[in-house]
Amino acid sequence: MNFLFRQLHSTHMKITLFASVFLALAATAVAANLSVTSEPIAGAPGSFVAAEIRREAAARGMTVGETAGAVHVVLTVEKAGAAAAQSYSIRVKNEGARRSITVRGADPRGAMYGGLDIAEAIRLGTFDTLGDSDHTPFIAQRGIKFNIPLDKRQPSFDDNGTSGQENFQHVWDLSFWKDYLDTIARQRYNVLSLWNRHPFPTLVRVPGYEAVALDDVYNKKGQLIRRMPHAEKVKFWNDVIAYAESRGIDVWWYVWNIHVYGSEETSYGITDSPDNPTTKDYIRKSVTQLFLTYPKLKGLGLCPGEHFGDRNKDHDFKEQWCWDVYGEGVLDYKQTNAQREIGFVHRYWLTDFKYIGRRFEKLPDGYDLEYKYSKARLYSAPNPPFAKKDILDATPPTMKTWWNLRNDDIFLVRWGDPEYVKQAVLSFPGNGRTAGYVLGSDRFCWGRESASKTPSSPRQLENEKHWYSFLLWGRLGYDPETSPELLKGLIASRLKTTQSAKLYDTWQAASRIIPLVNRTRYVPWDYMWWVEGCRGNLLDKSIQGFHTVNIFLDPRWGGMEGTQHIGIPEFVSGKKTSGIAPLASADQLDALANDALKGAAEINDGGNTELRETLGDIHAQARLGQYYAAKIRGTVSAGLFRRTGEARHQTEAVAHLEKALIAWHDYARELDANYTNRLYIAGQKTFDWFDDSGPRADIEIARKGNL
Repeated sequence: MNFLFRQLHSTHMKITLFASVFLALAATAVAANLSVTSEPIAGAPGSFVAAEIRREAAARGMTVGETAGAVHVVLTVEKAGAAAAQSYSIRVKNEGARRSITVRGADPRGAMYGGLDIAEAIRLGTFDTLGDSDHTPFIAQRGIKFNIPLDKRQPSFDDNGTSGQENFQHVWDLSFWKDYLDTIARQRYNVLSLWNRHPFPTLVRVPGYEAVALDDVYNKKGQLIRRMPHAEKVKFWNDVIAYAESRGIDVWWYVWNIHVYGSEETSYGITDSPDNPTTKDYIRKSVTQLFLTYPKLKGLGLCPGEHFGDRNKDHDFKEQWCWDVYGEGVLDYKQTNAQREIGFVHRYWLTDFKYIGRRFEKLPDGYDLEYKYSKARLYSAPNPPFAKKDILDATPPTMKTWWNLRNDDIFLVRWGDPEYVKQAVLSFPGNGRTAGYVLGSDRFCWGRESASKTPSSPRQLENEKHWYSFLLWGRLGYDPETSPELLKGLIASRLKTTQSAKLYDTWQAASRIIPLVNRTRYVPWDYMWWVEGCRGNLLDKSIQGFHTVNIFLDPRWGGMEGTQHIGIPEFVSGKKTSGIAPLASADQLDALANDALKGAAEINDGGNTELRETLGDIHAQARLGQYYAAKIRGTVSAGLFRRTGEARHQTEAVAHLEKALIAWHDYARELDANYTNRLYIAGQKTFDWFDDSGPRADIEIARKGNL
């Protein structure tokens, strides 16, 4: 596969925009008349963005159509030399009284992205000053990881949370996908990966296993959502994939192994046993049928296993099984469809490359690996150290990898730190080792939001609620040098504020809190730790529920590897003294919280609901920072008391943890202003922010002194 990792070598459109200027311009049209032509070669993406330009122009009071003196915008495709896919140029000409703007894309996607720049310039009031520019993607494949709850009979990794349960209905609504795909295209994503443990009963009718194909759709409670014959399901997903293509987006399906959900009621003898030949035959034929059924599907991703039972540590056996099923299934398809390129991704999880390469190198179109880049802690450090040892040093230098950007940190509050995202993008491995990235979660469904106290109808897309963070990961993935002034302009436009510069800085300060907590106390996997709720659950009973002082002192969870942070247990024991001490982290958390609260207090929401809720989320992050600052200090003091027996440490621990309780109450009030309490968070159970038994237990732990 020709997935490219390219260093940015373009000139960038420099936009200087201040909110006061923006609002002054917003009152008048930037130009009187506008005409837009999307040449046929720009295809459906060109038609989409031409409509975007016309919509923005009409909203600005411009006359749209071919009239005398109209500014003429042309969208076309003209690949110049070795121009990278998705690249584009904007050229502006003034010929007498006639102004023309030509967007030349290296392909329809490039033309679309250039057209989105034009629409954006109209919206921000910079259209009249638009100049020549050239643009090339920094990361070629910028994707979304969408764990999709298809049906009670076909779960994704974990659909038990409120977000998963609420989205069963939405993922079978074509209008949802149209809104969603339009949104992520504007955010500059070009890959949608759909993850389900075993999607084949929904997607295909397999010769010889026809009865596995499922009609109708049921939610997690077993309630019928809609009557839908299997043939209609096939048409539905072909329509989704075709619509995605019209927005420059490739669709992939990802599966886990070995799961056979949906086949239980049939008489074929399909089981989840790795030794069952019927299962292997059925899934192999499902893979072949998948590509026969969906001619526009880009590819398939697999995980070598969390469900191989006693054979899970036998990598040779697992990889042979996966090759016999998935590799051979692709080869079966290619026998009669040699001309079609099939994308293939092999997840690097519970496996070893020496068992992968000699098998999957036989795929005629090649394959990429996929790796959990920050483990489950996307919001920790922008340059995590894990990939070098686990992937780069363990695989050939020509091997490309997709970085799985697992956000199992932030589900509720709106986040936005452009510098963090920029540094993350710039830190992705170079020298051809990066295939792309996919952004998402394992235990949260980023479909329509399910937590707002004042929901819209239909409910807002999570990608719209969290528009800024999704925009940052998509937009800066395309161009990490995107101007902060442009981002401030987008904030001003979206939230209708004259204080976008202040909001930019304030939002950034608040958004640095959760990553700092995770660097100070790094707990790698989703089920172990959820920072918004200060809790963990599932596999390890020693860290289930609220994470008390005792759990914070557990020597397993120190500072994040690859950073200078000293973990709390290491600091208390005196085993590590060089680096950033946890008390210094606590001071920084308080400073960030104070900056966020001070900045938010100076911003007037002007009656704008979204700005009010955004400020509420900034307040919530600040209060959470104050909570963790006090909790870290209290934990350190409690640990020092246990080590030294000095009474002053115990007194300090109690005082700090009493402050933590107050901060927790403040945090709960901020969350409750925007969100419905007692949300069920998959992997963490119900989160009741008014339940202060955990912070109170910490005070009692400190008073008692010892475990």
